[in-house]
Amino acid sequence: MRASEKRQAQSRVRDVVRGVRWRWRARLLLRGLVQAALLTGAVLFISAIGLERARFTPEAVVWFRVLTWGTALISFFLLVVRPLLRRVTDAQVALYLEEHEPSLEHAVTSVLDEGSGTASPALTHRVTEVALERARKVDYGRRVEQGALYRFTGALTVVAVLAVAGTLLGPEHLRFGLGALLFPTTDAAEVNPYSVSVVPGDVTIARGSDQIVTATLGGFEAAEASIFTRGESGQSFQRLSMLHALDGGFEVLLLGVNEPTEYFVESAGVRSGTFTIEVADLPYVDQLDLTYYFPGYTGLQPRTVVGGGDVAALRGTVVELRIEPTLPAPGGRLLLDGEPIEDLVIADDGSMTARFTVGQAGFYSIELARTDNGEMVPASPEYNIDVLTDMDPSISFSRPGRDMPASAIEEVYLEMTADDDYGVGDIRLVYSVNGGPEDTVSVFRASGSPLPEVSAGHTLYLEEWELEVGDLISYYAIARDNRSAGAGRVVTSDIYFLNVRPFERAYRQAEQQGGGGGAAGAGGAETALSETQRQIIAATFNLIRQRDTYSADEFSENAVSVGLAQGRLQDQVTTLLQRMQNRGLTQTDPGFRDVSEILPKAFEAMGRAREDLANEELRAALPDEQEALRYLQQAEETYERYVQQQQGGGGGGGGGQQAAEDLADLFELELDKLKNQYETVQRGEQQQADNEIDELLEDLQELARRQEQVADRQRQRAARSQAGSAGGGEAQRDLAEQTEEAARQLQRLAREMDDRQLEQTARELQQAAEAMRQSAASSGSQSTADASSALRRLEDARRALERSRSERARRDAEQAIERVDELQRQQRDVQRDVRNLPREQGPERQEEIARLRDRKEQMHDVVEDIERQLIDAAEGSRADNPEAGRKLMDGATLIQEAKIKEKLLYTRGTIEQWDPESAVTMELQIEGDLQALRDQLEQARDAASETAEDPLEEALDDTRDLVRGMESMERRLNEPAPGEGGVPGEPGQEGDPSQQGQPGQEGDAGGEAQQGDPSQQGQQGQQGQQGQQGQQGQQGQQGQQGQQGQ
Repeated sequence: MRASEKRQAQSRVRDVVRGVRWRWRARLLLRGLVQAALLTGAVLFISAIGLERARFTPEAVVWFRVLTWGTALISFFLLVVRPLLRRVTDAQVALYLEEHEPSLEHAVTSVLDEGSGTASPALTHRVTEVALERARKVDYGRRVEQGALYRFTGALTVVAVLAVAGTLLGPEHLRFGLGALLFPTTDAAEVNPYSVSVVPGDVTIARGSDQIVTATLGGFEAAEASIFTRGESGQSFQRLSMLHALDGGFEVLLLGVNEPTEYFVESAGVRSGTFTIEVADLPYVDQLDLTYYFPGYTGLQPRTVVGGGDVAALRGTVVELRIEPTLPAPGGRLLLDGEPIEDLVIADDGSMTARFTVGQAGFYSIELARTDNGEMVPASPEYNIDVLTDMDPSISFSRPGRDMPASAIEEVYLEMTADDDYGVGDIRLVYSVNGGPEDTVSVFRASGSPLPEVSAGHTLYLEEWELEVGDLISYYAIARDNRSAGAGRVVTSDIYFLNVRPFERAYRQAEQQGGGGGAAGAGGAETALSETQRQIIAATFNLIRQRDTYSADEFSENAVSVGLAQGRLQDQVTTLLQRMQNRGLTQTDPGFRDVSEILPKAFEAMGRAREDLANEELRAALPDEQEALRYLQQAEETYERYVQQQQGGGGGGGGGQQAAEDLADLFELELDKLKNQYETVQRGEQQQADNEIDELLEDLQELARRQEQVADRQRQRAARSQAGSAGGGEAQRDLAEQTEEAARQLQRLAREMDDRQLEQTARELQQAAEAMRQSAASSGSQSTADASSALRRLEDARRALERSRSERARRDAEQAIERVDELQRQQRDVQRDVRNLPREQGPERQEEIARLRDRKEQMHDVVEDIERQLIDAAEGSRADNPEAGRKLMDGATLIQEAKIKEKLLYTRGTIEQWDPESAVTMELQIEGDLQALRDQLEQARDAASETAEDPLEEALDDTRDLVRGMESMERRLNEPAPGEGGVPGEPGQEGDPSQQGQPGQEGDAGGEAQQGDPSQQGQQGQQGQQGQQGQQGQQGQQGQQGQQGQ
């Protein structure tokens, strides 16, 4: 064999040895890395936790860095580097290989020995070939350390994954600690994630002045913080607790700083830097007194606040500042929002004065001139200016407070109640007959001291208008607050209607109607058209009076919605006319011709109203809408007259009676659908309003809880004022803003629901917000009193909403009873129609059966909706009124167990397949089930009434109303009379003296807290002479005694 081949064979054996050496070193490396990583990682995580405990102080960061990096370096050297520095020979590696692969039988070591000895070439070659052959059988030693390499590689991977997971998923402070330890070049003072920021830091102030110090925590939260102060270097630091501020930080007021002071703030072991307050002999405000000169319309006397600061007042209030400086100053100036507005006026006694008018929220401060160089220096903190809200007046009708029928010769007494926080200016009544021009009557005008609550009455004499049955009178009231005419705020009440009916029915309906209000009536299906039209008029009217509260897009969208509603009602009238013509009813009797002549007039008026609504000309649409309502009422009156004739035997024979029944079928079938649709919409709106009230109630509970905390802190602050604690104004202002937002939401709901109680609750909230702002602007006991007053008003508002929520069960039960009553009426009609079904098969019978099937489906839908309503009401009443909730749920259960819905659907087939007697028997079962349901709902209503009615609360409310009325009456009676013997009033209609004496101009003078017979109402206790009352242009009746009071 050639020498080159021998060398090549021996080289291959040495390659096997080198491969084993590499795997051995790789095992050492991986094992060392795993051990070093475990040791270093454990020290690293322990050090990170230790840094958190030490609050990342620079000293702790340095020591833990030394420990962590020292452990890493030492472990790496001892466990990784030093094992790898060990040198091993080929013979040692061969022995190591043969230990792990015994089948080699020292062949590799023999090759290495022969290569260095004097053995014969042939023997050497043979030994080499044997070694290579055996090495091939053991895969050239690749199995040596293979398992160990896998294990240590896996272990190293697991350690790395655990380290990354622990870093990413661990607590935040752990990541901060690892970052501080792993980057040793970063300054130890900069890696701290926790900080206490202090304002003002280093500052120079006037000697003897106060200094507010605020501290904000960064990266952590703590329940308390303390400030440490030291007046001189030789003294020790004095600890003073800080109070919570609005922004989550802390604040403290250092009183009378007379010497240089070092201070720092510490919280939860985290300390701020040390700062210095330098003092200099600079002029500063030593005493600040505020005098408020309120706007004249409020009737409030000037008020002086000694030791004032923050300002909370109505817009237009003039605030006079009287300043006593610590040092005589040659001058000074007043700054509003950082801009100088007025120089201070120096009095003989050295005090200074200035004035400003409250116009908008902001802040003010004072600068005084130095005695040495005249330089202006800050001499006071920045005091807040809060503008209190002058709420709009409110106006509503206390009598009758609802739509009502009236005969053409009736005298209708209207009583309006208005209130305003700073006095009602005037009240006017606006009315219109059949959508014609509006007439205005002034029923009250303020004179003398402002009256925050006013009741005014007026009588409409309908006989002077020569009205006809079906005519319409709309009316509403306007109130203005006590400010000057150009600046006064004007509000409008809801619009109401008087429907002229025959005397007997007008009297009977007036007796039956026990309440209600707004445009919504409580009629049956026969009045669904007029009720819907009244809804449209009310919606148009509300859009007009609330136009300022909508954006242009919102207003357009609402106008389109009203126009669509008017269009749907117009289509309904068209459908009714077409069906009357298809049945030939207009040719069989003159009465039907009357109805067919009236409805097209309503159709035309609706069309004109739709065009005006489409053009967003809402005021132009109102007369047409009212004209349409008038014609609809006339058509309904005709319908009722024919029904009564049929029931009273006045139908004039079988043909006339059948025609009247056909007309009744038309009205009831079509209008039941319309009525159910609008009832569903109203219930949806009511449910939405209930949900909003629930949310507001939760907000009020939270606001009351926070206000209670603020009031407690105010008391603590007053008790600890000697120690220098102050603050809390920002917290009160924040609560005031949230309370005002709740008041705005509640006021919107009150307008939408026409709920005077909600409106009063909204005013309570607004007054609570004003008390909060006054508390923020005051100090000492006055601030504590204002905070407590705000808390009381919040609690009153919360209780009022809770009472409103507790009354829902009664309201829901009454609504369900009304719907069941309507179902019973329809069921009786169904029974009558089933008995009168034609016996013979034919088109007439099939048409009648189809109509009954439609009615059954409608009734089924109503029962299903009642069931859902009862379940929802029971769930909502479970917490406040569990007994009523259980009774309501029993009503829903009765519907299910009696299978009323299923029976209504089942009897759709029995009326066709069974004989009339058997079908009527099934109908009687349904009637009995409905009566049982009504009885159950009455029990629920009684249970709700027992809980909802609180005699003590009602007595307290009545007493409050009585006291307010007596106080108002006393104020009015103490005022000087406008003239001796009565002063002739102004013309009853404003702006048009020629209208004096028109119907409705005569009547009762509007006064404060009137009560009694409307025909004997007067004003200010004056004796009317020659038919004239001395009240705001109201003509009285001769010989009437003016009276006032509750």
